[in-house]
Amino acid sequence: MSEIIKSENVPPSMLVSATYDGKAKTAVLKFYEPESKNIILWNDTTGHRPYCYTDLTPHEVNIKLGDRPDIVDVSPVALYDLAKDKRITMTKITTTDPLSIGGTNSDKSIRNIINTWESDIKYYENYLYDHGLIVGRYYSIKDSKIQGHDKNISKEIKMALKSLLWDNITSDEMVDTKQFQEFINEWANLLNQPIPPIRRVAVDIEIDAEEGRIPDPRLAEKRVTAVGFDGTEGFSQVFVLETGVSRGSNELGPNVKIKFYDDEKKMIQDTFDIIQNFPFLLTYNGDEFDLPYLYYRAKLLGIADDDNPLFMMKNAATLKEGIHLDLYRTMSNRSFQIYAFSGKYSTFGLDAVASAILGEKKIDYGKKLSELTLYETANYCWNDARITLRLTTFNNNLLMNLLIIISRIGRMPVDDIARFGVSQWIRSLLYFEHRKIKALIPQQGQLQERSKDIAADAVIKDKKYRGGLVIEPTEGVHFAVVVMDFASLYPSIIKVKNLSYETVRCAHPECRKNTIPKTKHWVCEKKNGLTSLIIGSLRDLRVNYYKALSKSPDASEQERQQYTVITQALKVILNASYGVMGAQIFPLYFLPAAEATTAVGRYTIQETAKICDDAGIKVLYGDSVVGSTPVTILMNNTIKIIPIEELFKIITNNIQIWTDDGFQHIKHVYRHRVQKKIYSILTDTGFVQCTEDHSLIINKKETKPAELGCGDMVNQLPIHKILHNTEIPEEAAYWC
Repeated sequence: MSEIIKSENVPPSMLVSATYDGKAKTAVLKFYEPESKNIILWNDTTGHRPYCYTDLTPHEVNIKLGDRPDIVDVSPVALYDLAKDKRITMTKITTTDPLSIGGTNSDKSIRNIINTWESDIKYYENYLYDHGLIVGRYYSIKDSKIQGHDKNISKEIKMALKSLLWDNITSDEMVDTKQFQEFINEWANLLNQPIPPIRRVAVDIEIDAEEGRIPDPRLAEKRVTAVGFDGTEGFSQVFVLETGVSRGSNELGPNVKIKFYDDEKKMIQDTFDIIQNFPFLLTYNGDEFDLPYLYYRAKLLGIADDDNPLFMMKNAATLKEGIHLDLYRTMSNRSFQIYAFSGKYSTFGLDAVASAILGEKKIDYGKKLSELTLYETANYCWNDARITLRLTTFNNNLLMNLLIIISRIGRMPVDDIARFGVSQWIRSLLYFEHRKIKALIPQQGQLQERSKDIAADAVIKDKKYRGGLVIEPTEGVHFAVVVMDFASLYPSIIKVKNLSYETVRCAHPECRKNTIPKTKHWVCEKKNGLTSLIIGSLRDLRVNYYKALSKSPDASEQERQQYTVITQALKVILNASYGVMGAQIFPLYFLPAAEATTAVGRYTIQETAKICDDAGIKVLYGDSVVGSTPVTILMNNTIKIIPIEELFKIITNNIQIWTDDGFQHIKHVYRHRVQKKIYSILTDTGFVQCTEDHSLIINKKETKPAELGCGDMVNQLPIHKILHNTEIPEEAAYWC
């Protein structure tokens, strides 16, 4: 059961989350104690307060804000401006309440009255950053002092770090090699910390069904008819409300306990008891439905708030004491979908995700839920909970461990990692590093002002800078082809070229000679860029360290499994990092840095092609689709839809293929082996699989698969409206 600790001491435990206690007006840290497998709550005793910065003087602040009782201090502070590379003086405004800084639409929030910095950061995040606390790391607390409590790492693993990494780092790659090595060492020590078994339970609910109407969880008008639980350590149970229908026959396994209730209120109270007995609660769409429904239904039935373990936030549901992970939010995250699970699923419902990843499905009795017997309802409900738990336990707890590792990297509570996208992870990581060196986090407007009137012509949809280079493929059939790929191209460029918002177009006149090819930009030669340090160190760890360790005979099976998870976590972060920092909505987006990255990428590809040409090597470059991809052809006045690989068997001058300009004669077809990512793209009228560099047409503009999101409109060509004599093989009919 979750335990509230009010003493000054906490045994060595892993920090897993943080929140704000509105009554006590303090930050609350949530630790997972691996011995008891419980959550320990610790309220701050350091006197930390909410604050923000302004460029007004203390006197000007007092004039603008007046005598406010919620302001406890207004004083000047020295901070570091990374872009200007100098110390600056700002005014720090400290308050009693986070809402006094931001979070309201009224004059209660200072950021609505004056120009402020760092007023859009959640208070508990501020607390973590200011104290240098990393979620996923072990700490102990003694006499109100929080101390890191790192586990010992074997000598073999430490030696591997030296041989695989440090010996390969040269001064040519980084401005300050020593600083880079320190980053590497800190990352490795953190990520190598063991992950304890996490005790958790998955919950699913069923309610009285009403055809044609989606129930509103805030109204909670219908009865809760079943609650299914499946947890670690063999815990399996289901509660069922007697609704007057037949019980039927018991299909549940012998290890699943079932309990019938005549009293819905009692059933929900017992549900809350089980939830409180587990430190981690798993749901699938629990933020939107299950937990809000239980919360408001409990209120409607007269269950006291003190007996309700749930807490409702603006767009999520959480626990007062434990940790809630909504796996629907997690599996809907495109970074998990594409990079962690290789795009195995294309829709995000529990049935689709479980079928693709686990090979398991929801139960389908072939009738309406309202027609199920009580035992069928129990089995249906419990199975959903079972599948939800399985998503975190399969492959040696892969997903659960991924969340912990990414929490360590992103410096975010594990429940936030599960809910939010990769842009929030990287934002949090960069903010943490700013606070670490007492640097002011710039406003987005400041960065936009620095990049004003210096953008190149854009070739990427909805972006203000030129994107990557696509060399047109050489027509013909080619043999003895070798595929060459640039491993982690953009992360490597960010590292080696020292690209960051403060280093691109830096303030040092002497650095202007260090230019980026075919741009107006230059890069700093005096200091390491923050983004370059972070992305570069993570990139080197993944490529040169963890990939090798995951196969090392010197590591235990448990260690190898963790190194494999770390490799995947780093892959998720790195593959998304450039896309995030090249997105205008990212708070630290800086146009010249994004443009410099793609410019170096284009230059690298062009120079590589020149070297190949000089060596007599013919460069072939093109987009690819998989052999099973259907294409629409016109042959003998008949339209056929066939797999593209079939063209090799029937290619003649009489075949035309459907394009955005109608049917056109085929010039050449060629095929080759690839080791690229394959993207599955599902629309409401069709489906295609293609490689990561394949171009799709959106509003007559080329777009890469990784740039697509659910809801985007892909151009589709309605050939059935042009010709009606259509021959479609049965196995390809579902493509239409």
